[in-house]
Amino acid sequence: MPVPSAPAADVPAQLRGMAAPGLSTEGRRLLAGLVDGSVPGPAAAGTLRLPPATGFAAGRVTCSTRFEEPLTLTPNVVFGGWIACLVDHFAGLVMLSALPDGTRFLTSDLKVTYHAPLRPGPVEVRAELSLCTTRLAVVEVAFEQDGHTGSAGRVEQILHRPQGVPGA
Repeated sequence: MPVPSAPAADVPAQLRGMAAPGLSTEGRRLLAGLVDGSVPGPAAAGTLRLPPATGFAAGRVTCSTRFEEPLTLTPNVVFGGWIACLVDHFAGLVMLSALPDGTRFLTSDLKVTYHAPLRPGPVEVRAELSLCTTRLAVVEVAFEQDGHTGSAGRVEQILHRPQGVPGA
């Protein structure tokens, strides 16, 4: 999926640490391959049943998926710990869509709010970068089911930009 282009001046100040929206980066190329299926996901993605992104743009990832019954502990309620895992997963995918080449990230804080039980069935996931500086990024993730937000999360990522990477 092509990444839409926009002039860097159109990037809000709170996202100035992000790679220019139209720039082809190694993370965006990897994410495009994961979305179209031409690049296999890591082994852990299969083990943890992590759904792939189904769309992305610079700083945003979407996923249309289906939660299955084996993901429940309480009958007809998807395990909240798995939802927390997905929050971190989708935040990482957003980072692939946003960071300049050579920049690495690690989760430093993760919060999940459970508004209503998520159940087996169709789910829409939206993840969006809300802050990106040279050292910190914040991603907001929401899970919608039946027209309502069932869970939402916020992930802080610590960024490391080696010498020579813009913004280092």
